[in-house]
Amino acid sequence: MAADTSKRVAFRTFGCRLNQYDTEAMRTLLEGDESYETAAPGEAADVYVVNTCSVTARADASARKAIRRLRKEHPEAKLVVAGCYAQRAPREIARLSGVSLVLGTPDRARIVDELAAVERDGQRVAVSPVDTESDFLDVPVTDMLSHSRAVVKVQDGCNQACSYCIIPQTRGHSRSRGPQQIIDQVGNLVAGGYTEVVISGVHVGDYGLDLAESGWNLPRLLCALLEVPGLERLRLSSIEPASIGLDLIDLMASDHRFARHFHIPLQSGSDRVLERMGRRYRAVDFSELVERIAETIPGCGIGSDLICGFPGETGDDFEQTLERLRAAPLTYLHAFPYSVRPGSPAEAFGDRVPGDIKKQRVRMAKRLVSEKNEHFRSAQVGQDLRVLFEAASGKGSSAGWSDNYLRVELPGETGVIGMETVRITGLGVTGLQAEHLK
Repeated sequence: MAADTSKRVAFRTFGCRLNQYDTEAMRTLLEGDESYETAAPGEAADVYVVNTCSVTARADASARKAIRRLRKEHPEAKLVVAGCYAQRAPREIARLSGVSLVLGTPDRARIVDELAAVERDGQRVAVSPVDTESDFLDVPVTDMLSHSRAVVKVQDGCNQACSYCIIPQTRGHSRSRGPQQIIDQVGNLVAGGYTEVVISGVHVGDYGLDLAESGWNLPRLLCALLEVPGLERLRLSSIEPASIGLDLIDLMASDHRFARHFHIPLQSGSDRVLERMGRRYRAVDFSELVERIAETIPGCGIGSDLICGFPGETGDDFEQTLERLRAAPLTYLHAFPYSVRPGSPAEAFGDRVPGDIKKQRVRMAKRLVSEKNEHFRSAQVGQDLRVLFEAASGKGSSAGWSDNYLRVELPGETGVIGMETVRITGLGVTGLQAEHLK
């Protein structure tokens, strides 16, 4: 029980599932100290922790906007800024009005001590170099704030050198979490009522590379997690094409608890552009991979990422990308205009693509795959899908996600929570409508 003098802490998280997990880790550390307690939703707080993303210039801008808004609305509160943007540009963030603590990605474990130092000494910039980070920050997170599914981080950092990316500069080299710690955490989460666990990492397919002597790798870890009693669904977050072997595909196909869902970045369908990006596969490798997945795992949701307008991308390069997208059995696509990242190798590249052309290419790619998404959703009508219902959708219905990553609603019902098998009756605007099995 927190003391009456405890300071209330609220959290704002930007970016990927890894950031969601990192926020939960910081929350767990703060709640482990009697000086802090998590503020209730909508309750004013004494400390606001903003966990930032820096994947694009827009992500940086969103974080700055949130910081300024919190400063305006809560001028007396302490503002803590953490995450990749904090690691990349700590002095820039420290100059923003009201920021009390800038916390680097290797420094999250010290959040309690650093806040104490702020109380004593004033503003702190606690940002350590990531290039010497070798240990995985292992915090026993046992519940997720405002989430019905649990995200478990098993790997951090990246050893790749994609020319557009700064993740190695903000999160360091690849490092794996101990398998027994992961298995124990998943067991505790399931015992706490979570029915779905999402396995996440910066480069999750590299899990175990630094544990080679022990023989652990990603497929072995997933097999071990599927043995956890009571686990109803295991989902895998984004994974690189070169990390998906037949053993992983066959494992998903063989166990109904393994969600039929892969998210596999393509980034470009042009080999010339892929080479400039520093990607370690050819476009045909991606195409053959997703075709094999679709054949082996019927109804599998397959998503991808695409960068449009990378420096030097010609109209012919983009047309090759569209051809790959047309032929691939994708069910959704995240397409973004290229955004230069300070400090990335591509920052020095010439042949910049004009902004209006980048946006046009994003629209074309999204439009193409949206037609695939509608076809995929239509094929689910009449099927029975296992859905994790999370909360009322705000439209007079309950909503959740199927194992193959489709949004499903139960019209007219607002109190359905948890995992349930339902029958798909039709299409919504972007998802599916369903009814209870009779």
